[in-house]
Amino acid sequence: MPVSGYASATSVKAGETLTFYFGLVDSRRTTRLTTFIIENVADATVTGRFNATVRVQATPAQDAWKGFGWTPTLAFQVPANWPSGLYRLIYINDGVTQNVLSFVVAPDAAQSSARTLLHVSYLTPAAYNNSGGRGFYSPRDENDAVDRARKVSFDRPSLYPRLAEDESPDIYINEAKLLNWLHDADQPIDCCSSIDLHSDPALLCHYDCLVLAFHDEYWTKAMRDHCEAFVRNGGNIICLSGNTCYRQVRLENNNRTVVFYKYAQLDPMRHENLDEVTVAWTEPPVNRPQNHLLGVGFTQGAFSLAGRDRRPYDICFPDHWVFQGIDAQQTSPFLFYETDAAAYVDEDDGYPRVTGEEGTPLNTTILAKADLRHWFSKPGRATMTIFSRNGTVFNAANTHWIAALGSDPVVDQITRNVFARLARPVPWNWEHVGEARNATAMAATDGKLFLCTSENDLWRRYPVGAHVPWTKIGHANHVTTMASADGYLYCVTSDNLLWARPLLQADAGWQRLGQGPAAGTKAIAGASGMIYAIDSNGALHRRTAQRQAGPTFTQMPWIAPNRDIVALTTYSDILFAATSTNRLLRTNRDFISESDDWHDLHHCNFAIGLAVVEWMLYVVTSENALWRIDLSGVQHP
Repeated sequence: MPVSGYASATSVKAGETLTFYFGLVDSRRTTRLTTFIIENVADATVTGRFNATVRVQATPAQDAWKGFGWTPTLAFQVPANWPSGLYRLIYINDGVTQNVLSFVVAPDAAQSSARTLLHVSYLTPAAYNNSGGRGFYSPRDENDAVDRARKVSFDRPSLYPRLAEDESPDIYINEAKLLNWLHDADQPIDCCSSIDLHSDPALLCHYDCLVLAFHDEYWTKAMRDHCEAFVRNGGNIICLSGNTCYRQVRLENNNRTVVFYKYAQLDPMRHENLDEVTVAWTEPPVNRPQNHLLGVGFTQGAFSLAGRDRRPYDICFPDHWVFQGIDAQQTSPFLFYETDAAAYVDEDDGYPRVTGEEGTPLNTTILAKADLRHWFSKPGRATMTIFSRNGTVFNAANTHWIAALGSDPVVDQITRNVFARLARPVPWNWEHVGEARNATAMAATDGKLFLCTSENDLWRRYPVGAHVPWTKIGHANHVTTMASADGYLYCVTSDNLLWARPLLQADAGWQRLGQGPAAGTKAIAGASGMIYAIDSNGALHRRTAQRQAGPTFTQMPWIAPNRDIVALTTYSDILFAATSTNRLLRTNRDFISESDDWHDLHHCNFAIGLAVVEWMLYVVTSENALWRIDLSGVQHP
């Protein structure tokens, strides 16, 4: 006599009440007295039990997937001392443990000592749940006489196997397995449900790190907005799954109904708010690829149900901190089911670099990759990535990462390294990302770094956050400082002449435009159609970036001179400078023309040249090193 059921909420705080709705399934008896056990999946010492009389409850004859509407069985008050976590409700039937449902004890975030939060998805299980006869995947064929559901309710028993694997109901996987792994590693962590992440815009403010796990496919707009704001404000994300944030849904009926039309032309919201139409995030009219938040997406990923055809990740940058303590070149062959990926190309020098398609940040580093084209579904890629946008986002990009925990030492060590670094705020500091020998100047444009050397060569490099080589593309004779503007490179040479050349990836002639400031030129930068220059006295000058002789530099006397400045660049309409005293400066307003002084930000040692790609500031030093620092969180001084 199996018992099924559902709860009145996906999460509840300690001390609050949760209502359970139980029903007998295929029973010849009308009632059954059952002993139920509730336990924390990561800590068996946190448990409780109660008896309840379970009655036969009928499945509604029509539209059951929209809610069963059962009579409540029991109101359960969660003990006030129960910690935040994932809990399962079970009973024992003929000696066999039977899962009924799960719920989250949400944290009192203001009182919690944990600084890491795990999101337990309840939207994806709702989508795949066919209880009541339909779900978002049943029937699969849109041409069937019976359409799949457009709306499904949490008020129905779950047929989604979140908590069991290999048909063994007492073996927990995925979020539960991760929580056990973190518990054994003494990593404090709180849990929230999808509804918490959706409804509480202040929830993430109490944490340094958000963890996304298992199959977290379905998201609301509010969830997405809250997570993107979290990263912008310096929060870190550890994503240990694939197919993450692939589809957008809405919530109705006090957040108890999940809405997903799949096709824009079917969704009545297309006449009201295009941003909330329920389609894949990449598709119109939403046009908001998840790559912007997570670095990767399912568009470039892979899909396979062939369990025997599992593949490993190939490690691309073994010296990266993510792989500290690892000697192997591959993981075990655990990749299976669904993977995410960033669009990338393999450079001739033997490393992958992202192309920036679908909003993947150009500063994203592909840590490991897998060629899965033989799966014959989608482009057939998987890319493990990391990038920063004030906060840092690590993405394992496969649905079976957690399944490999405990059996693959490489996956274990990577996970340990990532939590050790990202479970707390990442200090704002320079990151060593490579070498740059004999540099005399540096600039950036078109998503690339350009370097002049004392050998009079011009080199190009992509903004990969790891040690990758420079490629020689031409000559640059006697260059002392360089900048970019309007798709051209500008430089000043040792004889104080100003030159320009187009962004060809091969040798090209430099066009003479005139002279630098009369007192000599120490550094130049380009912004908004202007070339800015620091002269030998530290005064700031500017001229238009016209590629013709005629315009001359004029001083901006309202900005205080600084004789220590040796390198210059721009981010947005802000000038950044490095000094001979090893300091990083910025103009003291968010618009150059409104500034009147320089503000000291941070150290910047032995600078030769500065350049910005997206929001990352790069410095090349006299010690032949290339470093970068994230400017996306730099505020008005």
